[in-house]
Amino acid sequence: MADKKAVVIDDEKDLTMYLTTILEENDFDVSAANDAVSGEKLIREEKPDLILIDLVMPGRTGIQLFTKLRKDPETKDIPLVMVTGVKDQMGIDWGEIVDRYKARKPDGFVEKPIEPVRLMSVVNAVMSGVAPPDDVVHG
Repeated sequence: MADKKAVVIDDEKDLTMYLTTILEENDFDVSAANDAVSGEKLIREEKPDLILIDLVMPGRTGIQLFTKLRKDPETKDIPLVMVTGVKDQMGIDWGEIVDRYKARKPDGFVEKPIEPVRLMSVVNAVMSGVAPPDDVVHG
């Protein structure tokens, strides 16, 4: 039985299923959503130990959800990993986006295409708290 909960939010259904499978194979109980509004509802209901969010989604973006979660006392300390191809898609550094919103940085970052070993390396580092404060674990 899984002893850790995760919420995965990505507008690409295939990627959501892929990430869910990887996390479940590593003893996570996973809930998934394909948009930021549904994802936020899951986070509030499930109170997960880990959140994975895609930055670029139609409608309410992952950036907007990220900043809202980081500013909310109930969710600000939940380990959060960005899972995205934003750097390649937009030609900018994701850190500049996060800094612009003056929110605490994500705990981890994994660029697409995602390899299971790389994802779990970031997830395990984030969950164990090995990263120094204000440092972002990259994968």
